[in-house]
Amino acid sequence: MTPVQRLAGAAGSRALDASYAAYYASIARADERGDGTVRHRLRPEVGDGTIEVTPLRGGIQIVRYDVAFTGGHRLAFAFPGDHFELEHCLEGRMTVSAAGAGTGDLRARSVALSPRGPLDGVVAHGDGERYRAVSITATWSGLESSLGGLAPLDDRPEGAARERYLNGSAALRPVAGPLEEIFVHRRSSPGRPLFLESRVMAALAALVDAQTVAAPPSDLALDDHEAAALRRVPEMLWRERHAPPGLEELARASSMSVRRLTRGFRALYGTPVMEFHRRRCLARAAALLVETDWPVQRIAHEVGYSSASNFGHAFRRDRGTTPARFRRAHS
Repeated sequence: MTPVQRLAGAAGSRALDASYAAYYASIARADERGDGTVRHRLRPEVGDGTIEVTPLRGGIQIVRYDVAFTGGHRLAFAFPGDHFELEHCLEGRMTVSAAGAGTGDLRARSVALSPRGPLDGVVAHGDGERYRAVSITATWSGLESSLGGLAPLDDRPEGAARERYLNGSAALRPVAGPLEEIFVHRRSSPGRPLFLESRVMAALAALVDAQTVAAPPSDLALDDHEAAALRRVPEMLWRERHAPPGLEELARASSMSVRRLTRGFRALYGTPVMEFHRRRCLARAAALLVETDWPVQRIAHEVGYSSASNFGHAFRRDRGTTPARFRRAHS
């Protein structure tokens, strides 16, 4: 495991910029793209993958993670109360331990919003576990100033905000769509910064809307062992994606009834079991269309579809376009 580094300071401050520079230099080699994006490629002894940082106007930064750390990885942080971070995990898992908020995992298809107020703790990655995610960092005050007071970004009480930081919120899930578009968009063009800014604004719009969405009432209480079993379900489905188990088999493997499985999964993830799996497969396919030159048939098989035609139909229904057109638009 690499030595623990520490990030500290306010977004946009010299202190935080210096701590990020020292951190990236310790784990990666950097190269800059024409649009201002800096790609930090992990050193072989640290792991495999890249962390890409793209600055936008108004002190906003987009950070795109596609990393797997050899031996695991830990990173400490200490941010003041004005630090804003909105992160969407597309694949993998990152464990976060934060003072006043406890310990939790940011997992595939989940969204985390940092609370207002000072925040310090540690994030940890498992040995060799691929983590793909995208985050928006800025300051609360800077974002609200740029929005001109149109709507509050977050009106949650601090205690509730800290709890939701690690436990997630179903209301935040619409934010994932624009952030996923940022992750998969690889096309280098003069209009790329404007595209990225438009997706940031779409994510913030979804965040504003989330403040008016009340969490659905639920009398479902899950024991710790039940929650742990349900969190294993997405990986079970992914491992067996070419012949995915049905609900009865998943329920047996989770030592619960089908009804308990379906209700518990929806309480945790905000969506039915198979719908969650379908979206995960298509999200991975979207990334492969942009990041590789694999033919559609190979990508279809990689994400669990039996034929390119079945995959193409599902992709078009989900994304509103064909795989080929999606690749041309984002590559």
